[in-house]
Amino acid sequence: MALNEKLQNDGDEKANASLYRSLVGSLMYLTNSRLDIMHSILCRQKSVDPLQFRRLDSVLEVYNSCRPSMASFKAFLNSPVGPKTTHFWGPVANWGFVLAGLVDMKKPPEMISGNMTSAMCVYSALFMRFAWMVQPRNYLLLACHASNETVQLYNLSRWAKFQGYLGQKKDETSTQ
Repeated sequence: MALNEKLQNDGDEKANASLYRSLVGSLMYLTNSRLDIMHSILCRQKSVDPLQFRRLDSVLEVYNSCRPSMASFKAFLNSPVGPKTTHFWGPVANWGFVLAGLVDMKKPPEMISGNMTSAMCVYSALFMRFAWMVQPRNYLLLACHASNETVQLYNLSRWAKFQGYLGQKKDETSTQ
């Protein structure tokens, strides 16, 4: 928004319509986005009843109480690991691995693939280190892969117990 802009009309010459629209749009934006400006304008008008002042004061209080949280939300939006970057959307997509591991927890151990579960454990361990070492640190990715590592290690232990690597193999004849 340009400061100190004025429309000039020298008689026969028409005013610049795009400049006029720009100024009006800027003023509309200011009055709609800054409730404190709108409140001060309405307070100076004599045609507004006192009940409306109270309502505007309460709206202004709510707006001012939300302002710090809105500032922190805007800071998150524009941060190096905010939702405008792959540092955010990569971990969000990787939560699918955690969900798949949680679904596998309900499957019988003979249905679990030992090779794939081992690969997922190595993958998550490597990316936990990556999430810690990358600048800026990606705590969302670290949490995602720590959760995936936990789920996959549990599934790997279930598979290993069933295969007999961690104790006695379950004998199907003794369970029936």
